[in-house]
Amino acid sequence: MDRSSFLVVERGNPYERGDVIPLKNQMILGRKGKQWNPDIVFDNLFVSRKHTALQYRNGLYYIKDLNSKHGTYVNQERLSPNGERVLQHMDQIALAGDLIVLSFSSVSMDETMDITPLMKQIAAFEASEQVQLDPFKQEFIFQEEVYAFSEKEYKCIELLMNHKGQFVSKEQMKCWVWPERSYGDGELPDVSAEELNALIYRVRKKIRHIMSIESIRGKGYILQSEH
Repeated sequence: MDRSSFLVVERGNPYERGDVIPLKNQMILGRKGKQWNPDIVFDNLFVSRKHTALQYRNGLYYIKDLNSKHGTYVNQERLSPNGERVLQHMDQIALAGDLIVLSFSSVSMDETMDITPLMKQIAAFEASEQVQLDPFKQEFIFQEEVYAFSEKEYKCIELLMNHKGQFVSKEQMKCWVWPERSYGDGELPDVSAEELNALIYRVRKKIRHIMSIESIRGKGYILQSEH
């Protein structure tokens, strides 16, 4: 099965939150200069003109800091100057601290249409429900109250919130929360019913005062607001 890799913008002018940037084999992220125009341009003085490079090699994408002044971060860890590392699905990329925040996605072409609207749905949900999501701290703020989650719990509530009021199948939940359990394209992650039920129970308990998770005939879930 073919795969598609792209960046999803969480923060970074001139892009809007939720914008999707398709990736080529080699791209440079940075700030535009008089005689320089990077492949992906950000309007921020703290971003170097040649800040970060993305390169596709042997079936993997590598990210490399180009000796930027204010740094390149992957999952909150700063790369050494001119250092590089392999990107994994859902890695968080930040330039210049957290002034530019992106997420790296590598999914099958069949999944792309489902995944690309996620960040825009988050933005719409936040606007209507006054929710602020923080993938770094794995928490969200609702009416000034902070709700903290473990990594798996956060991915669970993130998926449900992105499909608020819509059916999310157990298969979707497994693929989103446990991608590391799948060893082949299109393969369903090896997640037991007990693990899935325990996860939903923990998330339900944490959000019970503001949202409810309805089980649909044992096949999936729907997130509803309690307000």
